[in-house]
Amino acid sequence: MASIIILAVVFVLDVLAFVLAIGAEKRRNTAAYVNVTKDASPYCVYGSDAATGYGIGALALLLAGQVVVMAATRCFCCGRAITPGRWRAFSGFFFITCW
Repeated sequence: MASIIILAVVFVLDVLAFVLAIGAEKRRNTAAYVNVTKDASPYCVYGSDAATGYGIGALALLLAGQVVVMAATRCFCCGRAITPGRWRAFSGFFFITCW
């Protein structure tokens, strides 16, 4: 039962992170082309928008999901160390590649 709850919590966190990432992509900022004088070279000006906040929120939710999984499985820093061997290598590999 506990594993189903953990799966549900991580799934909800990941779905919310996905929704925020899509929202950040939809709210992506556009640049305004500015030419101050005829002699100066033109440049682009970007205004502040909500996309950065959405992206940071998505990152925070993904990190929270990782912390929940690591705490539940007692992996790496959240419990007793895994004994060296095949399973430790697998857990390290999957921890790195999950991102």
